Amino acid sequence: MGLIPGHGLEGITTDHTPATATTPLAQPTGADLLVEVTATVVIRNFDKYYPGVPIEDFKPKYFPLMDGSLICPPLIKDLLQVHAIIIICSALFVFFFRNTFTVVRYIRSGKVPHKALFYILLGSQAIGFVFPLPTLISTFTERVDCRTWVVNSTSTQPPNAELPHP
Repeated sequence: MGLIPGHGLEGITTDHTPATATTPLAQPTGADLLVEVTATVVIRNFDKYYPGVPIEDFKPKYFPLMDGSLICPPLIKDLLQVHAIIIICSALFVFFFRNTFTVVRYIRSGKVPHKALFYILLGSQAIGFVFPLPTLISTFTERVDCRTWVVNSTSTQPPNAELPHP
């Protein structure tokens, strides 16, 4: 059995044994607190989150964070996918934001008599500017209705998102 060093994850084991049973505590200071956690959890759609793992052989694996939170591998995988979506949508937002204002500057200062192409370009860049907003906003706030978000940005839906039934 090995431990994963660095990044505050020293208590994470690489096998399926619980970290609390195999990880000796360092000299506790006055600010450290040891909490024994016992829980019963129902994992719905087990095959979706743990593909290829027989239920009979399943042993939960949790990773402790520095704040005392416990996270599991499917959450880590989902967070990595969501972070990739955020990076892509942010890059698109910045790109189209810059292009939209560049087109507005050309329209205002251009000496071209027929500016129809610039207005068409402005419309296309404004659409691209608005497209990533539902995904970015719904990632950072819970007040947005998921059904509205899917209608506006179905191509950037997170892989494990489950929509509520109306």
